[in-house]
Amino acid sequence: MRRAIVTGAAGLLGHHLVEELSQHGVQVVALDRGPNPDQLPWFIPMGDAPWSSVRLNQIIDEVRPDVIFHLVGGAVGSQQELMALNVGVTTALVEALRHSPERPLLVCCGSAAEYGAAIVDGVAVDEATPCAPATPYGAAKFAQTTAVLAFGEATGSPVLVNRIFNMIGPRMASYLALGEFAQQLVRMPRCGGVLRTGNLRVFRDFIDVRHVAAAFRMLAQNPEARGIVNICSGEATELSELVHILIRASGRDVRIETQPERLRPGELKTVIGNPSRLVSLGAVLPRTDCADIVARLWHDAELRSAGAV
Repeated sequence: MRRAIVTGAAGLLGHHLVEELSQHGVQVVALDRGPNPDQLPWFIPMGDAPWSSVRLNQIIDEVRPDVIFHLVGGAVGSQQELMALNVGVTTALVEALRHSPERPLLVCCGSAAEYGAAIVDGVAVDEATPCAPATPYGAAKFAQTTAVLAFGEATGSPVLVNRIFNMIGPRMASYLALGEFAQQLVRMPRCGGVLRTGNLRVFRDFIDVRHVAAAFRMLAQNPEARGIVNICSGEATELSELVHILIRASGRDVRIETQPERLRPGELKTVIGNPSRLVSLGAVLPRTDCADIVARLWHDAELRSAGAV
């Protein structure tokens, strides 16, 4: 892998994946809506969705990438907006590849939300589990996965869908629990206050975003890694543990208040992935150091609040 294109390069995973690839000598061309927050040397602002398949085709033919890491997407919005962000941009990218002589590996960013109602509380989910999306986001990601796999089957192009479980780290969006809690703490007086939450007594497969980025790189370099692979640890950590680490990192005196409107009816207590295929492909995830990654998340939230990044 000498050259790669990364779409969604300014996001949570994109930022860390560009860094991971660059550290391993890969020349990265970064695509995102724009502008260029990390001042990357090879950055192309694409604007909001929809993206032009013609423009994408030009970029692919100019760069001649060995791998395209497709991370662009969205998790909030109406069903129509989610389909436009997750499926519409993917469709444009696939169309661009159809008209290109290049046949790079296409690595798509999937989600555990695709499994949805098929998940059994406390049972590790493997790749053979039939998908039954239970949310608009899960449905959009599953439609994206279906489109990518169909493209690979129809053209013989190599494709890989990495289904990520609960990724955590700096740049977490405020629609994700820890990202939103960090924002509450940043806005709180230094002396402390009330942190408003939903149910914290849930266990999830939390993974350091840096480990996810490393797994993406390692899988892309393995010709056996095709189809669907779960990016997970197989270990469950209680959300309340991470929240208390976050509070300690903030240095604030905080009282946690569970709000009824934040509770989700029918929420599963434990959701974890089965990492057997990931392990068999040689991309074993290191154990996530929760204290370290949550402290980094808090530091990033402070800097962003102060306008330092």
